[in-house]
Amino acid sequence: MGQAKREQSQDSYAQRSKSLISQVQRLRGWVGTDPSKAVELADALVELTAHRLLGHSYAAAAEDAEEAVRRATELLAAKGPIGPYTSVGDADRYVTAVVHLATVQTGMGISSAAARTLESLQDIQDQLGEGLRRQLQPQTAIWALLCSARAALASGAVATANAYADAAVGRLSEAHLGDDPDSQYLAMDVDRLASDCRWAAGRPDQSITFLHAAKNRYDDVVGGRLRQPGRLSPAVLERLAEPLFDVYRAMADRLIVIGEVDLGLVTRRTLIELLIGLTGRLGDLPRVQLAWALSDLARDLAKQGRGEEADEAAAEAAARGQPMESVPPTIQGPVTGESVLTQPVSWTPLQPSAWFAATTASGESVSMTSLLADRERKMAAWLQTERDQAHRLESERMKRAWVEAERREAARVEAERAAAAQLAAERAHVEEAERQAAERRAAAEEAERLERKRRREERIEAHRLEVERREAERREKERLEAERLELERLQAEIDELER
Repeated sequence: MGQAKREQSQDSYAQRSKSLISQVQRLRGWVGTDPSKAVELADALVELTAHRLLGHSYAAAAEDAEEAVRRATELLAAKGPIGPYTSVGDADRYVTAVVHLATVQTGMGISSAAARTLESLQDIQDQLGEGLRRQLQPQTAIWALLCSARAALASGAVATANAYADAAVGRLSEAHLGDDPDSQYLAMDVDRLASDCRWAAGRPDQSITFLHAAKNRYDDVVGGRLRQPGRLSPAVLERLAEPLFDVYRAMADRLIVIGEVDLGLVTRRTLIELLIGLTGRLGDLPRVQLAWALSDLARDLAKQGRGEEADEAAAEAAARGQPMESVPPTIQGPVTGESVLTQPVSWTPLQPSAWFAATTASGESVSMTSLLADRERKMAAWLQTERDQAHRLESERMKRAWVEAERREAARVEAERAAAAQLAAERAHVEEAERQAAERRAAAEEAERLERKRRREERIEAHRLEVERREAERREKERLEAERLELERLQAEIDELER
């Protein structure tokens, strides 16, 4: 907890947010009794919204952005209809607030609504023209160009989107906002936009070049801190993690499409590693993104014929148990599975007089060719440095996977052998038990047979004895009867003699 507080105390973005929020709350309290504070409140709301947009805090900026538009509209309308005498300051505040609202809408994935929001500025553009364009801050113009490009890209107008993206790159460069530490997310958004537009236009090399620049900016801002998320306050962690999934996923997808498979896989694995560290600290979103990244990895590995690893990644993705549809829309649309157009799209650059495209900095021109050439050199050097390392890492991983697969296969064979032996032993045991049971049944049956025989013999013997007894009794009766008759005969003779 103490470490998180120290991180928070060192977070200038969070400190600035607290200061601006406090200022807005204070002015809201004052404006009820002192209407003259309305201008200060409107300016404070615009400043707070801009600050939040620089940190990609789109959800937090939404309510204040709407209030800023409402209050800027009231101040603009309070001085009469829009016309040549309209205050450029009031118009600048109003246009800036509207652009901020469109940026919030784009950041939350509703580019069509952002396009309609920007279209509402057409009247004030027609009325005030060049004076207003030069009054706008460069970052306001860049956000407007970003929203226009995203809306065009979403509608399929690829050439228009690239023209707006080039204008945004030019405005960023000429205003030197790419060197401003507080504008790194804005510069990263411009590079990501240019990458997406080039990819849609069938120019993969340029797309990767811009995306590499965006990823470098992001990695510089993060500075490795996401590898120790427990040391960061929730606010810092949420801000640093917000672009992670889109930037790394797009880089991995596109590297693989152009044939840099090992680099793409290494990038994908880095994303997964970082998301694992974020899981459980920022709600459900990192867990859903992790499931998505694992599914992407499983698909990539399967296409490379690395079935064992693909199955493992797919199983882990399924274990996350979160439907992919729950990932909220972001400023960076998914590019998984996209292919490169065989016929690249061409486009005409925006005219300097185009809305939001006018130069407001020092007037120096920016050459897209030289800018691209410089970034392509950096990209080529990065590829040269990282390609061999990525190949080595993936080769080692493949070897480990092969060894592990061999180990699992050997374990499977051994398990099958042990199971077969166990089954044979169980069968032998069952057969022995059955044999013993059969012997016991046979013994019991034999004993029962012998018992029946014994009983039968006993009954026969008893019957014989009974017959002999009866025969003896009969003979005895016959003897006695014979004796009686003999005695009676003798007695009769005696009686006869005596007579």
